[in-house]
Amino acid sequence: MNKQRLFSILGIFTGLVMLLTLPLPAIAQIDKGTLWRDAVITELDVDFGAGFHARWRFHRCDCGDLQVMVEQVAPDDMLTGELLMVDGQILLSKGFEQQGEDIEPLIQAPSLMLQLAYSMLNRSQPKGPFAVTGKQAWNEKEKKADFHLDTGLATGVFGAPWGVKGSGWEADPGHIRFEFVFQFTSSAPGERTQKGSITFSGDLDFNKQAFPYSESADFEGWRVQWISRNELKAQLAESGLTLKMLRQQTKEPEGG
Repeated sequence: MNKQRLFSILGIFTGLVMLLTLPLPAIAQIDKGTLWRDAVITELDVDFGAGFHARWRFHRCDCGDLQVMVEQVAPDDMLTGELLMVDGQILLSKGFEQQGEDIEPLIQAPSLMLQLAYSMLNRSQPKGPFAVTGKQAWNEKEKKADFHLDTGLATGVFGAPWGVKGSGWEADPGHIRFEFVFQFTSSAPGERTQKGSITFSGDLDFNKQAFPYSESADFEGWRVQWISRNELKAQLAESGLTLKMLRQQTKEPEGG
């Protein structure tokens, strides 16, 4: 064996040793007590039928803030933009050119469908995401009690009988994917009872990660509306309005 070939083999061997001795990235595991709503990032794809479809991406901060990326499609329109809810009190929006002065309606549909998705996941697997390893088939039914939604921003009722049928699986460590159909009954006084359905698919990421906005982020040009003060008209944010300032304002008494 000549020296050149020997050095080449030694080089490959050294590289392999270095590769094997590098610290491995920490593999995130979902804790046993974790709830479905504890997901850091939730991606929802919702098909309402009749040409109505929505994609929402929710990023939850431990501090209580929530970022929502919105894409809602109707047969003759499309609504896109970004929402930021600060401490459940202040709503900020960017985009949504078609929306009027009141931006609160923008958060109502996403928040209702997020609550519905978490509720159906909990009904399908009450032990939480920790219990999802291999692919699981779900099929749950409720014959008597109507299903009520209340997010604090909007309410909704789905009549019994209703049910959820689908599946969930662990795509990666700390990552759960799911797809299901929520079937329900709808009826109005004097009208015939009808059956309806909403199709959900999505991804839940329970891995810790940084919130998209730092405290120093400037929201100039965004629209801002106090939901907790029942404001009905958003104001345009001026330069210098930061996330830190908004968070501080939520802790101050009204008028303080």
